[in-house]
Amino acid sequence: MNEEVRIYLHHIKTVCPELPEDQLLIFSEKLTVTMLNKNDVYIAAGHIQQHGGFLVKGLLRAFHTDDLGNEKNIYFIPEGEYAFHYASFMDNIPSPLTFQCLERSAIVNFTADHLQNMYNEIPEFQKYGRMIVEAKLKIQQQRLESFLFQNAEQRYVDFISQYPQLFNRISISQLCSYLGVERQTLTRIRNKLSKSTKI
Repeated sequence: MNEEVRIYLHHIKTVCPELPEDQLLIFSEKLTVTMLNKNDVYIAAGHIQQHGGFLVKGLLRAFHTDDLGNEKNIYFIPEGEYAFHYASFMDNIPSPLTFQCLERSAIVNFTADHLQNMYNEIPEFQKYGRMIVEAKLKIQQQRLESFLFQNAEQRYVDFISQYPQLFNRISISQLCSYLGVERQTLTRIRNKLSKSTKI
């Protein structure tokens, strides 16, 4: 068993400690590992995602490209989070988003069929499946509500609070795209917050 799979199984055991070791070993038998370099694409928009992924190391972004060729960053995916478009993965439809590496990354892959088989054969594994879905839905809901109920400054503050480890790992232009603001607006927000913390 390689180190990436070992780290992933430890993560599962952390969130579902009741899962027996022998069941985790059964699950691990059909896992694969993808090693990607910076700028490599893990999932391309318009393609059906064949594997779900757990990011063991690195950083990904999920983005949409509009008709004018502008890229809109939707999510950043750091270590310890899942890299997949749920509808594409589970329902075999093309992903509307591209998932691209911002750093050299290691991803542990699992297929939807393998997950389903585990649910059927090992009832305790269903809890883990629910947790995957709940985690993805929570992120999606927070992202949607941030644009409905927050201004740009609040979205920036929330991002720093939620992902403090990412601030120095993404570019200003990528952050602006994620927040939905122009570079000048983000500069004003950062200057305002910087002054307020010095008072």
